[in-house]
Amino acid sequence: MRPFIDINNLSFSKETLIYYSRSLIFLWIFILIGMTIGSIYALQIENGFILSLLLFAFIIFQGNEQFKLLKRINEVQFRINSKGIQYRDEILVSWNNIENERVVIEGRPKARRNFFIYYIIDQDKVMKFDIEELNVGAGDLEHTLTIHRNRYKRENNIK
Repeated sequence: MRPFIDINNLSFSKETLIYYSRSLIFLWIFILIGMTIGSIYALQIENGFILSLLLFAFIIFQGNEQFKLLKRINEVQFRINSKGIQYRDEILVSWNNIENERVVIEGRPKARRNFFIYYIIDQDKVMKFDIEELNVGAGDLEHTLTIHRNRYKRENNIK
């Protein structure tokens, strides 16, 4: 039986670049614009000042967070290839220095979060990243990790 993930798949890209999700950021911006309109409307309603004030506080806080992400939208968050994994501007960690890379789902059924976890051997450090805001899903990331790990093994004749 043929495996689900073809480790010899040459059509799969040599390097996978993972960024912040543009659609998620723009969705939040549109929600914030709608909330701004709602808070302006709340000012027109009798006793709507408190509601408007609460909405403005949320809009300012969340707007600040989204605009920080918007500034970094073109920055590569993860670079995964047959040499290893690189997080942002840190040095590339070779596959021979990484073990137990996986995607883990944590939380309650209605509030699940996907985390990308790997262990760096020489630093004795577990790296854990929330991938919900990134442009990759849990299944795609697992697929990418499997292909690039096996390419590393094949290139270095490791079994």
